[in-house]
Amino acid sequence: MIMGLMNNPWLPILNEVEFAINNEFDFLEITAEYPETMPEKLLPLCKEIRGTLRKNGLDIVCHMPWYFHPSHPYPSVRACYVSEMLKVIEVARALDAIKIVVHAEFAEGLPSKYFDENRDEMLKTFSLSLDEIKEKAEGYGIVVMLENTDDKAAKLSELLWLLDSKKMKATLDIGHAFTNYHGDGEALTKFIRALGSRIGHVHLSDNFGSGDLHLPIGVGRIRWQEVLSELKGLGYDGSITLEVHSMDRDYLLLSRDKVLRILRDICNKGFI
Repeated sequence: MIMGLMNNPWLPILNEVEFAINNEFDFLEITAEYPETMPEKLLPLCKEIRGTLRKNGLDIVCHMPWYFHPSHPYPSVRACYVSEMLKVIEVARALDAIKIVVHAEFAEGLPSKYFDENRDEMLKTFSLSLDEIKEKAEGYGIVVMLENTDDKAAKLSELLWLLDSKKMKATLDIGHAFTNYHGDGEALTKFIRALGSRIGHVHLSDNFGSGDLHLPIGVGRIRWQEVLSELKGLGYDGSITLEVHSMDRDYLLLSRDKVLRILRDICNKGFI
């Protein structure tokens, strides 16, 4: 597997590029978010970012802002979200990114009735927005990866329908899934198995099952030996982004070393 990190959008992107290179990561996942990595700030730097990363052998993955909601019931608001997401695709193109991650996020801050009685409408609207995003990305040769979040976003059945009907791959976010299943390790394993061969990218961070805390690996309650064994057992050998959101980057590096050590142990002990 290849290991990457996600930039902190509050820090200068060129410093994040330098950190990824100096610490020998395989790729950098660039989230195009406010304030330092909005498209308007990234575009003038894309040539330098791309050239520096490629020269040092690093790939580039992009990530849409997680708080965009392309299923908003107000057409004008939805159009604004989609328009901004299409700008991120232009950034991904300028960076020569190989993948772009989109949250399976519908719309936060709306009455619960919308998530209940209007769920079919919400899913249909999201599907239409996703078609626009996917068409533009694929026109540039960029693969769109749909990321699981929680049941206010796409439930498992809905996520599988979107992935299969649109012939897409998933970004499996372990932290999101563990939180969504309230710390139930068995449910997390079943979720990973349900996605199966659809998994095309992975996000790792730890938590206690009651909040998406983005903790270092091993600090929370996720059973990483089981999780990583499950992934290896499915034949997954692709990209993993560490989403450890600590200002002290030592914890990010420790997390990478821990994941690599667990993966080595799995292979050496024949757990798969």
